[in-house]
Amino acid sequence: MAVETFALTGDGNALSENDSGKLFVLKTTVTCSTNGVTAANVVKLWDIPANTLVTEVIANVRTAEGGTLTIDVGDYLDADDTAVNADGFLDGINGNSAAASKSLGLDVAYGGGGGTNTYGKFYTAATAYIGALFNNTADTAVIDFIAICMDCR
Repeated sequence: MAVETFALTGDGNALSENDSGKLFVLKTTVTCSTNGVTAANVVKLWDIPANTLVTEVIANVRTAEGGTLTIDVGDYLDADDTAVNADGFLDGINGNSAAASKSLGLDVAYGGGGGTNTYGKFYTAATAYIGALFNNTADTAVIDFIAICMDCR
């Protein structure tokens, strides 16, 4: 697996000290016609700040790939790009269908219904990022990735 690093459009993920306790949204658009993605590679979407609760992740396929494309969205370690849970937020979304997919039941992936992460995933340290694993090569799709988060400092 290689981690793709290229120019992405989005709102960034900077937080000011005055934003503690507030909800914030991370948004990144991956335009595959500009930045082709090779099968089995991960596009790094966002670094997750320490003390952040990620409550939901959404993928909105604005332009379908035109061929087989499935995508998983999960978290990875900054240190060595190891998957923590490669499909913890979204599993096998269809990149060949112009539609939105959102994470449902994060408790299933991150705590099993009564676990510590029943209402999302809480990151205690800034050691992880959320990435999109493209299971197939993509050169046409345009996908908006959105994470709804809370600053819990």
